[in-house]
Amino acid sequence: MKTLIGVINCHTRPDFQKAIRDTWLPLVPPEVDVKFFLGRGATREPKTDEVFLDCGDTYLDLPEKVQCMLKWAYAHGAEYTMKLDDDCILDAQAWYQGFQRSDFSGWQDPGCRPNEIKTPWGFAYVLSRKAMKLVKDHPLPGKPGSISTHAHGNDEAFFSTILHYNNIFLNNDPRYYLYQGQKPKPVHRPLRAPKREAPTLDMTRYYTAYAWAIYLNWEGWHNTSPEVILQEFRKVFKDRVQEKYHVCV
Repeated sequence: MKTLIGVINCHTRPDFQKAIRDTWLPLVPPEVDVKFFLGRGATREPKTDEVFLDCGDTYLDLPEKVQCMLKWAYAHGAEYTMKLDDDCILDAQAWYQGFQRSDFSGWQDPGCRPNEIKTPWGFAYVLSRKAMKLVKDHPLPGKPGSISTHAHGNDEAFFSTILHYNNIFLNNDPRYYLYQGQKPKPVHRPLRAPKREAPTLDMTRYYTAYAWAIYLNWEGWHNTSPEVILQEFRKVFKDRVQEKYHVCV
C-alpha cells in the first residue's frame, strides 16, 4: 500500500521544516513516503524530499497547492495521501497502524451543523486514490465550473464539497488533536489588566491522539510568533512522541 505524507510547507517557513526534520520525521516507518510541498518562489534547488509545485505559496493559495500536491501524489501511484500542515507533530508509527483506510478521513470540525457537509479540520486529513482522482482536476474555487462559486483559501471545505456530491463522506477520526496550549502567565501582572482565562486542554484526547496541530492564538488569530509556536511544537513532541519511543533527537 503506497502511502504518502504530504507536508504543506512554504519558502517563508524553513524553521518549521527544520523542526519536523529534527523531531518526528526520523521515526516515520520506512514504507511511508514523506515529501515537503512548496510553491513558486524558490531561489535554490529542491532537496531530495522536497517538491516545488507550480502554484502560489501563500495561505490563500492552499486549495491550489494541495490540489497540485494531490496531482503529484496520484501521478506517482499513491494509494493514500495525508495532507499535513507544517506546524503538526505526527506519531507516524501509530498513525500508519491506525488511520482509517476509508476514502476520506480526518477529525470532523465540531462546528459542523447536522445538515452541513461534514468537513475535517484542515491541518490533517487523508484521501484515498479514488478520492484523489475526483478532486485533483476539479476547477479551483471561484473558477468557471467549480463546485465552489466564490474564491477562498479553505482547501478542506473545497475537497469535502466535491467528495460529498460524489457520495464520499468524511470518516470522522478524533485522533487528530488541535493543541491550543496554555499561555504562560506574566511574572508581574500589569495594573487593571483584564482577567484572561487560558483554554482548558482536553487531556483525554491529547493523550490518545497520534497527530497534534500547534494552534496558538495567544496574541490573536495568526499573530503568535513562530518562535513561540516552535517552542510548543518541540514541547509536545517530547511529551507525546520522544518519551514514548525513548529516542534522542
